[in-house]
Amino acid sequence: MRIVVVGAGVVGFHLAERLSGEGHDIHIVDADPVLVRRIDERLNVQAILGDASSPSVLKRADAEGADLVIAVTNRDDTNIVVSLLARKLGAKKCVVRLRKTELSSKDSILDPESIGASLVVNPVETTAELLRRLINTPGSFDVAEFSEGDLLLWGFEISKESPLDRLPLRDLRERYKAELNGLIVAIARPNGELVIPRGDDELRTGDHIYVFIHRKATPEFRKLIHPEADRVERVVISGATQLGIEVARMIEGRIKSVVLVETEMEKAEIASNCLTKTLVLHGQISDPDFVRENNIGDADYFLGLDDDDQQNLMNALLVKKLGVPCRVVKSQQQQYLPILQSLDVGEVVNPRLITVSAILRHIRKGRVTQVSQVGESGAEAREYLVTKDAAVCGKAIRDMKVPSGALIGAVQHKDQVVIAQGDTVIEPGDHVVIFALPEAVEKVERLFTKRKVLRS
Repeated sequence: MRIVVVGAGVVGFHLAERLSGEGHDIHIVDADPVLVRRIDERLNVQAILGDASSPSVLKRADAEGADLVIAVTNRDDTNIVVSLLARKLGAKKCVVRLRKTELSSKDSILDPESIGASLVVNPVETTAELLRRLINTPGSFDVAEFSEGDLLLWGFEISKESPLDRLPLRDLRERYKAELNGLIVAIARPNGELVIPRGDDELRTGDHIYVFIHRKATPEFRKLIHPEADRVERVVISGATQLGIEVARMIEGRIKSVVLVETEMEKAEIASNCLTKTLVLHGQISDPDFVRENNIGDADYFLGLDDDDQQNLMNALLVKKLGVPCRVVKSQQQQYLPILQSLDVGEVVNPRLITVSAILRHIRKGRVTQVSQVGESGAEAREYLVTKDAAVCGKAIRDMKVPSGALIGAVQHKDQVVIAQGDTVIEPGDHVVIFALPEAVEKVERLFTKRKVLRS
């Protein structure tokens, strides 16, 4: 595809890097000469210096008739103008990032169609939705939904308290048959290696595992993986930021106790007016008296969502010392992620990278009904709708030529979702959920394309 990316910041850079690596023809535009120079030096793409809200600049970037234009500058108004102009120039699709919730919410007077967009991504809403899913699955660092929510791809770290530490996978299903109504599809080792496991592979403390599992089986499985992670009844959020308020709004009423802590009185008052069932407190997590008086250490889950990365780190370390079992911190600086992970402060979320993932999911859709990136590895979990002329149709999984580096995790037949077995037969209309390492994605795609018809 010919894709024009407008905005060469963190989001634009990562999109250009990923999409060019997949063989797409990428043109990227920015008005900042420093960012354009960085693109020129580091990526094999066409970089254009200029203001993309000008039609002449978009024409130079080959937006006329482009398959896709992605507007991810740091200005909402520019992104809207770019989308409208690109569609007038004949671009087939546009994706727009909007940061203001009043412009991107369902109640907004602007819907995607009115600005020429096939997708509008709001980083706050997208990140808040991920945090909501994490809170609902304590102990996890990633959660993606497939088969209309009946099937989950869960990412968990093997804790030192887990009985799975040092257990070979071949023994796992036999020993924990009742708890493991799922399939482990990948292991990310602490050294960064991501592998599709075999029977003789052992799970070890610090490993990140990815498992396809029925939603109804999650409580028993969570007890097995993270016995120390109990039901979440009290959540403490630090930071009355746009993200902090949005997460509180999503979970208040569903979680027994939600507390939002803010250091600035004015921000605390604004948050209090926005929320109905959240206790908003003016104070600091670093104040021992405040922490003691408000029982911060009794939280089951802590979210560090201040705009200051260092403050989030310090707060997470403090609540860890208080014994709060589940912790998530926001970091805007990608270079801090390895440091934060090495300090064991909890899970780390980066709204910019989450935005990249949301846009990539949209681009990959077609016969693919759902896509989820697995970490930053480039691996993906995909849900395919099987057509009657697909290469896999009518075959048992054991008879399919599933490429090395890929694994079929589950099949949805009508309303029933089953974890994949060798004798599972793929039928027209089924949804097949498959995990694939980066090198296997293209080969997996061929399984779900039309059979070649030999003509005499």
